[in-house]
Amino acid sequence: MNKAAAYAAGLIFVVMSFACSGQGNDLSGTSWSLILLGPAGFPEPVLFGVRVTAEFSGSGNEIGGSGGCNSYTGSYKADGASFSAEELSWTERGCPDPAGVMEQEARFLGLLAGAEMFAISGLRLTIAGAGDQVLVFLRSEE
Repeated sequence: MNKAAAYAAGLIFVVMSFACSGQGNDLSGTSWSLILLGPAGFPEPVLFGVRVTAEFSGSGNEIGGSGGCNSYTGSYKADGASFSAEELSWTERGCPDPAGVMEQEARFLGLLAGAEMFAISGLRLTIAGAGDQVLVFLRSEE
């Protein structure tokens, strides 16, 4: 399969997951661990040994977690399939190990800030934004 066909297949999968997620899209009180991020057709796995999380408060509309190095917090709006993360702030400590963790964290926070829609399918949460960028999480039991 060539890159264009693989990208189209990935994009169709993401669109269908948003259109067909018949399960509830309630994020309240849930915790997630990021497994993939980047272009919908070719998302990249999270760096080995780095834990990136998203935790949605059980009351209110607060989001927080770890970007892999720094912690972050903010608020979110989720209505139907639409999603936005707002007023994001994070700590700013440097984390030299493993290599690339700071770059991955910046990508994650940028994609989260630009999020436009989401879907929950089983134990998987997909958040998507402009430019066909996705964040794919697995549900955590915390």
